[in-house]
Amino acid sequence: MNGYGRIVRLALKTVAIAAAVALLVSGCSDIIYPAVHDMPTPRADTTMTPDQVKQATDDLISERDHLSTEAQAAVQPASDSTGSTTAAARKAASSARPAVIPAVMSSATQSAGADTKP
Repeated sequence: MNGYGRIVRLALKTVAIAAAVALLVSGCSDIIYPAVHDMPTPRADTTMTPDQVKQATDDLISERDHLSTEAQAAVQPASDSTGSTTAAARKAASSARPAVIPAVMSSATQSAGADTKP
């Protein structure tokens, strides 16, 4: 090999390495340093008034109570024509999860087993 071929290969390697470094630096600048001054456009919608919040809350509570009533009615065991519950209905009712979660104890102490904890 002559000296000219070595110089060309060395120059090509140098250019390739420089291009790779430039590509990595330019591609990572947005990830490492996000654009700080790019702000989103202001929202067109206004916030809800306290009356609207109360109405939405009341609607959600009403819907929850309605669904809870439906779920409790679905858990009730079905009865056959004689008025006694069928075995399948009793099994379904016993394995169904309760629709309403019991309220948390409101007293200052809770008991677990025989120990009373403050």
